[in-house]
Amino acid sequence: MNARDEMGAETTRQPAAERDAGRPAAEQGAGRPEVREAETRRAEVRRLYERFPYPSPTAESGLLHDVANAMGFLLADGRLGERRVLDAGCGTGHRLVALAKGHPEARFVGVDASAASLAVARALADRHGVRNVEFRQGLVPGLTLPETFDLVVCTGLVHHLPDPRAGLRWLVERLADDGLLYLWLYHALGEHDRLLDRELVRLLDDASGTGSGLETVRALGLTLAEGRYGANSESAATAETRHVIDADAYLHPVVHAWRFGDLPGLLAGLDLDWVSAFSVNYEGGSRFVDLAGLEDDPYLCVTGAESLPYELADRLTGLSNPRQLQVLELRLRPTGFSLAAGRGDSLRQCAPRVAGSRFLDRRTTAPTEPTAAGPRGDRGR
Repeated sequence: MNARDEMGAETTRQPAAERDAGRPAAEQGAGRPEVREAETRRAEVRRLYERFPYPSPTAESGLLHDVANAMGFLLADGRLGERRVLDAGCGTGHRLVALAKGHPEARFVGVDASAASLAVARALADRHGVRNVEFRQGLVPGLTLPETFDLVVCTGLVHHLPDPRAGLRWLVERLADDGLLYLWLYHALGEHDRLLDRELVRLLDDASGTGSGLETVRALGLTLAEGRYGANSESAATAETRHVIDADAYLHPVVHAWRFGDLPGLLAGLDLDWVSAFSVNYEGGSRFVDLAGLEDDPYLCVTGAESLPYELADRLTGLSNPRQLQVLELRLRPTGFSLAAGRGDSLRQCAPRVAGSRFLDRRTTAPTEPTAAGPRGDRGR
C-alpha cells in the first residue's frame, strides 16, 4: 500500500500481517488501535472478576448442578466415563466441581483468568473432597494447553471476549478427534432489556468519574431477576452472592448476545462437523430443544411446533431446522441457549434428540444415526 510521507515523497506502507510475521504471538499487532482496545477490555474483565469472583465469592456456597445435569441429557448413556474434560472460564468452580464430583472416573481441567476466582475454586474442590480436577490460570485465547480433550465445556466465557471468534477457535482447537463441545451463550432477544440497563449503568458510571459501580446499579433499582436463566440458575441467589451476580449483569465491560441465525457466521471456518441447538433458557424455566419430536415430554423438551398454538402448529411442516429455531426464539424470547457441537464420530456419543436438532452439518455424507439412549440415572434438573 502506497502513501506519502510528510515531505510528499511516496512511501510503501507495510501491511499489518507482514509487519507481524516472525514476531512472537503476544506482540503481533500490539500497536494497532483495535488490538489496544481489546487489551484494555481484557484488563477490565480481569479486574471485574478479581473484585467480584463469579458465580460466588465463597467456597461455602452450594454447588451449581445445571451443567452436570445437562451432561446426563447430552450423552446417550448419561456418563462421562474416563473422558478428559476442559471447562474454559470456570470461574469459582461451582459448576465444574459439581460436574467432577458426579463423575469421579473422568479427569477435569478448569481454566480462568482470575486468580481470585481460582482461589475460591481450589478451596471449593478441597471442601468437597474432589481430587479429579485441576485449575490453571490464563487468558483465552492466549493460554497454551499441551493436551486435547474429549469434552470442552464453556458456559460463561465466549460472550465476554473482545473477539468471540478467536475464543471459539481456541476452544475447537482443544478438542480431540472425536471431541464434543458444550457451549452456553446469551440470547439477543431475551437479553435486550438487560443489556440496555447495562449500557445505562456504564454510561452513568463513566460520567461520575468515581467508578462507583454497584452504587449506580442500586440507585437505578436494578437487580437480576431470580430465575432469569431458568429455575436452577445462579440468579436464585443468597444475599451473600447477590452483589457478584449484579456486577456480572450490569458492570461487565464486554457482553455479546446472539440469535440462532447469527451462529453460522460466528462458527464459520471452525473445524466442527456438526452443530445442534441443545437447550433454551428463559425467565423461570429451561427446556431441551427437540426439533425432531423424539421425546414425548413437553415439560422437559420443546419443539418449534409446541411453541405455537395448536391451530398454527402444522405451518411448521417442511420448515428447515434453522427456520424452526427462528420460530422458537421469536415465541420464547430466550435469555440464553446452549449448543452441542463436535467433530469425527462425536454425534454417536449423544442422545438421539441432539442429532434431530442440528442446524449445521458440514459432512458430505448422510449423518450417522446416534446410538439409542441407554440408562441415564438420576438426571433431575
